[in-house]
Amino acid sequence: MPFEFRGDAREYFKIWIVNVALTLLTLGVYSAWAKVRTNRYLYASTFLNGSNFEYNANPKRILVGRVIIVLFYGLFLLFSDILGMYKVALFLFIIFLLLLPWLVRQAIRFRLKSTSYRNIRFSYRGRVRDFYILALMGIFLFGSLLLVVGALTTLVRSDFVALLAAFILLITPFYLGSFLYKRYKELVINNSYYGKARFNIELSVREISRLFFKVSLIFLISSAVIFGVISGILFGLKLFLNPSAAQWQFLIGIGGAVSYMIVLAFIKGVSDGYFSNYIRNNTTLEGAPFKGEINEIKLGFISLSNSLMLLFSLGLLYPYAKIRYLREKIENSYFACSDFERFEAQFEDSISTIGEEAVDFFDIDIGI
Repeated sequence: MPFEFRGDAREYFKIWIVNVALTLLTLGVYSAWAKVRTNRYLYASTFLNGSNFEYNANPKRILVGRVIIVLFYGLFLLFSDILGMYKVALFLFIIFLLLLPWLVRQAIRFRLKSTSYRNIRFSYRGRVRDFYILALMGIFLFGSLLLVVGALTTLVRSDFVALLAAFILLITPFYLGSFLYKRYKELVINNSYYGKARFNIELSVREISRLFFKVSLIFLISSAVIFGVISGILFGLKLFLNPSAAQWQFLIGIGGAVSYMIVLAFIKGVSDGYFSNYIRNNTTLEGAPFKGEINEIKLGFISLSNSLMLLFSLGLLYPYAKIRYLREKIENSYFACSDFERFEAQFEDSISTIGEEAVDFFDIDIGI
């Protein structure tokens, strides 16, 4: 059973432009209402089996969470950049790092609780301590890697050891990152519920590593292609325009920036496609499987063309780019279930919005 996306770029543009205007006029206060309006439209435009999803968050609660985060960040800037009290700023930064696992968990809980389908809400039951364990595990694994490499290069000085250390630094992070990615996704999805029905996912470190290598290979190939094309264009301009040394350096800088933007935009879509498919194809809800058939390369070109549209339109085509990208992802996702009546609602509790606003404010991807 396919998901369906009925979002319209013109309708979304009207919502977006009003949100931007009111957010600017109210010095950011309206941003909480803007977020709710945006999500309500996008959720209401997403259908499964003839019914749409709903976003039920309270904008006033979002505003409170957002104010707390902005005040905290403002204090950090005050002590670090204005007053020069770096020890206090460092203390605040450490507090933020200590709170980060809790904030991520709260953000996941809030986003799921704010989502419903057929009048049944989603929920999250993951424990806070599991997020701290995962964070400590990541610090320990990567810290151990750096210690091993540092010990090898310091205690034994030879070309072979230097090559071995470089190989370890190049390959090992893929596997460590894959292991942590697996643990994080399983922590999120295996503790997520639709009513009383539980989601389930089983991932493989080997398969995740393979995806990381594949995306990295595509990154290298696309970088070489884009670099070659941009270099050809630059040398063509040099022959025709005969620029001065300063002008040539400027052109090289522009060419490098354009190449970097193009490759990153393309890889963002490709990576999103591969991992979205992998997650969907390994997730079930009470035994009913999901399926992802996103064309990864096509999504990469959509991401690239969206970035170019945003650049040349000075951001005004953002609604069109957003709708276009979401449609490609949503309409290539499926859920094999014919009996939605078996899903039952459950009791809901109150959840703080602070975590949600923290991960939004600092642009942390929580992966749901």
